[in-house]
Amino acid sequence: MQQTACPKTARFRREEQRMRRILLALFCLVASPVAAQTPSATPELTRASGAIGAMWRPVEGALTGASIAAACAGAEQEMQALDAAMPAELDDESAGRVRGLRGLHVIPVARTPGAAYFFPPLNMPWFHSGLGGFSVINEAEGFIGVRDAAGQELAFQIGRAGTRPMLRIRRPTGEIVTLAGCQPIAPLE
Repeated sequence: MQQTACPKTARFRREEQRMRRILLALFCLVASPVAAQTPSATPELTRASGAIGAMWRPVEGALTGASIAAACAGAEQEMQALDAAMPAELDDESAGRVRGLRGLHVIPVARTPGAAYFFPPLNMPWFHSGLGGFSVINEAEGFIGVRDAAGQELAFQIGRAGTRPMLRIRRPTGEIVTLAGCQPIAPLE
């Protein structure tokens, strides 16, 4: 003896399948624009990447040619040491353990405009190592907003002292740290 489905059950199953198709279609409509929202490389963001991509070292005392030269002494060796200490697999956890010795290493990410790896020196415990982000606040004044790996917001200001790039960072406590751009760093491919 063959059982026949109740008309109500058959209608319920058709309605259930129809609802699943509608939900799937809605999910695809909502998910597609979100997945496609990668930041675009604006001219300002491209210039900011070139400006902050460097190894920055703190300048002690007044800004003079001698104090800037002293700040940058040994910068190339420090970059080599950081490169040697870099983990083979760079992820959030491993990047969070990398620190510079005296300099702040900023490595923009080429394929993700507005993203950079920040590796601050040991004497900047308030600045969290790893993948962070940046955006241009006021290009004419050199202001760049930075978000470190822990999501903390910092204010950067890029400028020049003679031919040398300079960076000022406002610490979370309000003090200003002045750093000299000692070695440029190309964006990470």
